[in-house]
Amino acid sequence: MTTEAETVDAVSQLTIHLAGEHETDASIGLTLIPLLKIPTTIIEFRHPTGARVWWEGWCEAAEMLDRIFPEQVDAGELREPELTINSFVILDDAPRRAKIRARSAAVSPDGIGALSVTVGGLTIACASRAAVECQVRGWREAYDMFASDGGFGLPSADEVAARVRADHARHGVNELLTAAEEQRAARTQ
Repeated sequence: MTTEAETVDAVSQLTIHLAGEHETDASIGLTLIPLLKIPTTIIEFRHPTGARVWWEGWCEAAEMLDRIFPEQVDAGELREPELTINSFVILDDAPRRAKIRARSAAVSPDGIGALSVTVGGLTIACASRAAVECQVRGWREAYDMFASDGGFGLPSADEVAARVRADHARHGVNELLTAAEEQRAARTQ
């Protein structure tokens, strides 16, 4: 009796929560592949398009920063997790687009704003303006490693950021529905 091997494809999901100012470090690893180190995670870039998509996502997040985390609003405090998991993530595909999610402190049930960027199975969620600013700096530095190489034909980090700003100026920043807004809309229907 012959049995065929069954294969199962699984997509990993990882969410990294960052609450405040933190260090990021973009560098070239021992295998000459760009790495971005953020708290609890090292991200290895194996595809330049992936680096570009992540940088575009953080450029979009930066455009929403003032509305989600106005400087005059205290975003509250995020509790420290009881468990810290250290991860090594390999970004080896060419994703099409980043997904940005936002929730202002005003509509948040816990009074803490949030801004996250998701590409594929990786989400980085920030609960403060400082956390977003640190991520923007880190992802820019990581993208610069690919763009400055020249062999990949990527636009500069400034060109990508300018294009994202121009898109937002032309089309406006799309208002993202928050969980609270979705619940309110569902109740009124």
